[in-house]
Amino acid sequence: MRRSALALLLVAACGSGPAAKEPVAKTRPIARTRPAAPFVVAIVVDQFSSWVAAERVPLLPPDGGFARLVREGTWAKSLRYPYAVTDTAPGHASLHTGKVPAESGIFGNEIPWGTHRTTFLRDAKTKVVTSRGVKDAAGSSAERLFVDTVADRLRAAHPEALVLSISVKDRGAILPGGKRPTAVLWYDTPAGAFVTSTSFADSLPAWARLGDASAVAKARETPWTIGDRAWIEKHAKTADEGPGEGDLDGMGTTFPHPAKTNATFRPLPASDAMIVDLALAGIDAEYEEGRPTLVLLSFSAHDVVGHVFGPDSWEAWDLLYKLDATLARLFRALDAKVKSYSVLLAGDHGNLSVPELQPRATGPCAAKADDLERPLCTPGVRLMPATIRLELLAEIEKALGKGDFLLGIADPYVFLTKEGRALEGERRQKLDRAIVHHLKSKPGVAEVYDVQDLRKECPSLLASARKAPDRAHGGEDLKTLVCRSFPPAADAGDYYVAVGPGSFWDAEYAPGKGMNHGSPWLYERTVPFFVRAEGIDAKRTIDAPVDFTAYATIEAALLGLDGASPRALLDRATAR
Repeated sequence: MRRSALALLLVAACGSGPAAKEPVAKTRPIARTRPAAPFVVAIVVDQFSSWVAAERVPLLPPDGGFARLVREGTWAKSLRYPYAVTDTAPGHASLHTGKVPAESGIFGNEIPWGTHRTTFLRDAKTKVVTSRGVKDAAGSSAERLFVDTVADRLRAAHPEALVLSISVKDRGAILPGGKRPTAVLWYDTPAGAFVTSTSFADSLPAWARLGDASAVAKARETPWTIGDRAWIEKHAKTADEGPGEGDLDGMGTTFPHPAKTNATFRPLPASDAMIVDLALAGIDAEYEEGRPTLVLLSFSAHDVVGHVFGPDSWEAWDLLYKLDATLARLFRALDAKVKSYSVLLAGDHGNLSVPELQPRATGPCAAKADDLERPLCTPGVRLMPATIRLELLAEIEKALGKGDFLLGIADPYVFLTKEGRALEGERRQKLDRAIVHHLKSKPGVAEVYDVQDLRKECPSLLASARKAPDRAHGGEDLKTLVCRSFPPAADAGDYYVAVGPGSFWDAEYAPGKGMNHGSPWLYERTVPFFVRAEGIDAKRTIDAPVDFTAYATIEAALLGLDGASPRALLDRATAR
């Protein structure tokens, strides 16, 4: 029974005796209302860099979601990550814990699995759960996460709190939601549906059927077409089918794009729309006024489009235009459902143009890079993991003879097998020399660090390193950034490979095409941050760099987990 109803019943029950005859007692019972519970929507747009936001957000329609965030909140243009492994899993963990990968345990997106790679969160002890029940397939969990998320803190303080976390990627849903979400959903490509795992539930809630295999198949039936061709033609710097664009499973490189396979649902604007549909269905089914609520949404299509087509493509412009409308729809629905709510939005990492569109100069350059460390003279290169793996196997065999020493590559790390790690003395030195020498010989590689050696150096290096918020202003050495990128006791990769400006390990969505991220350079460590909430200035922009910890601290403050002022926290993360 709700408290308001209970109060009315108590007044009625006390309505006998002399006091009940007083007119005031009959017509004006004492109202006992509980304080409004917080309702926070924490959003991540995957691969959303500061330079893309600065270039495109002002061009979006005034009735869109981003324009509303700018109009009603504060836009910090440069939220900075102080580590080198700028990937989706570390970014989501960092945003929602306020910890760098060395502390959170989340040091990458994937790990080697045979000759391929598998999700970093794969957990053989769990199973995938679809709308049809538990599948005999390994699921994902938050077991690798060493620290609590803000969602975990909320559930510890308020066990009745509602925590919904949804993404196309398992890492985009699990890492924000932590270990105790009410519901966590992600898109499973083999199943062609939104799923969870037995780590969180043995069955899906009824409202999650909006993302089942039949719903996804229907969403894929309509090819992806351009929303506003005139807007794209006016602003994009390339033509449709620009340089460096790839073809994912027959989608092609020009509009319209058919979605023929389960994998091709991932880059569709329809996948963003389904995330919002699921979130609103979950709120309809689970939300009650007075229940603390945290809705965690990660929009992954922006990342997949960047990987396949590049951030300058018509596809990237069209997707952002449609995501803007999808966000506006979400906010309008929340206006009708919730009395008051707060919104946070940031990117998990940045990006850069494909090498074919990176600046090229025919004469001498006045500077090698711009203020985001983007190359101005020489474009970067794609490092092909499959090719380099075979090259390394050959080099290792030359040095040591036959043996099973190399596990694989899951950028930005090279992994050894147990046999390789067990080598000692001269044989281990030969192995190290063979791997490091070959990697350093590759165009696009800036430095290679032996993680075994770094584990000895990092504690003293990090003890003397700059702290937040000063570190957000840049200027730290590469080794410090790498030391913040992996936990000292975890089963991280054995060699960290730092690529040079503009270069990257090929993502292999469309091999030899598109782009990837994961580098230590500012263009990938700098993302936008929008906050719309009570106590946050409207129509304010912050140009100074902001430490990434502002996201988690403000998220926690808005949920009432501490008494700090959100505005003060934002200013504190900017101060120098």
